[in-house]
Amino acid sequence: MNLGKQTKKLRFVLNKILHNNIIMNWSNLNKCILILSLACTMHLLWLFWKIFILLTPSLWHWVDMSLLKFQIYLNLASFFLLLFLILPCWLFQGKQWAETALPYAILNIFVAVIMRDGYLIGLFSPATVIAFICISGLGLILFEHRFVYFPLIFACIVYIILSYLTLTHALPYSPLFTPALLSPTLNIFWVSSMAYFVIPIAFASLILCEILLFQWRHRESLIKTLSQTDPLTTLFNRRHFNEQLKRVQAVAHNYAIILLDLDHFKTINDQYGHSVGDNALKQVAQCLKSHLPEQDLVARFGGEEFIFSLQNITLEQTHAIAEHCRLAISYLRIPVSADKFISLTASFGLAMSNPTQCIDSVIHSADKALYIAKQKGRNQVHIYQS
Repeated sequence: MNLGKQTKKLRFVLNKILHNNIIMNWSNLNKCILILSLACTMHLLWLFWKIFILLTPSLWHWVDMSLLKFQIYLNLASFFLLLFLILPCWLFQGKQWAETALPYAILNIFVAVIMRDGYLIGLFSPATVIAFICISGLGLILFEHRFVYFPLIFACIVYIILSYLTLTHALPYSPLFTPALLSPTLNIFWVSSMAYFVIPIAFASLILCEILLFQWRHRESLIKTLSQTDPLTTLFNRRHFNEQLKRVQAVAHNYAIILLDLDHFKTINDQYGHSVGDNALKQVAQCLKSHLPEQDLVARFGGEEFIFSLQNITLEQTHAIAEHCRLAISYLRIPVSADKFISLTASFGLAMSNPTQCIDSVIHSADKALYIAKQKGRNQVHIYQS
């Protein structure tokens, strides 16, 4: 039982993080903190690997031990430098100059450190190539391109120069490893070392990319929903209603359009305020959704007007549903204070489609019927007669 509760709680927390804490929406400084944290983790892995070799004499003949010892100190210095850089990113949150200047500095330092370590184990080694690709990809995804292009171009130039110098033997290739390890025959120590470097980088990049992709999909879905719905009532908006109605017209034998307008709604806004008016609109929207078949469309048409469509239905059935909705709206009680409520009425215009009519024509007919319903005293359903 406790395990089930803990699992539900964990799912809730993860869901909240994934949906609400969108990494792409983070400030540049928060993204820098993320990058610096990854860099610190990479340096710790480097240190563990080097200390392991230092404590394993049987592996000493595969590496340059004097360079290895020096690199341990250098890795420690780099680790504390990267850790220290998190501090200004934290302290200067919200400062415009910091949001612009610090990402340039931090990304260049980060790239320089990666290039140094990449050269030491071999510019063409799997670890260097994969790290370069993963880090470049994450940088381009996370940051604006203006922050990434300079360090990326700088890294490419340095990579090309170092590659040329190593190929012409002006510089040693992979100075951290001894020549015996770099023979054409695969060595288990070299393979395991490459795997040790590659797997964490690739795994972290994969997880981060998956989170970013998930959040991007969620954001796209949210944007799509917002573009299709009215923010106040959460009903479809007018544009999306028209799009969906085209699909209905293509498959339905016939359909009906009912347009309704809340009577004297302006008086409610003027007398009781827009918050009461907004609450009234939301209650009417919920009332319509609860009284209409799930497969039928309902939308806010604009202002205090609503529209809904019914498909494959007779005129008598449509009129009965419209009348039912009219009565349901009249039974609503809208609170204006702790002990005071107001009621609403609505006028309805109804029009049936025919095979020769376009959608706009049917809606226009319903609008004409609505106008007549208002002229005849409001709070009634009027059927359009051609």
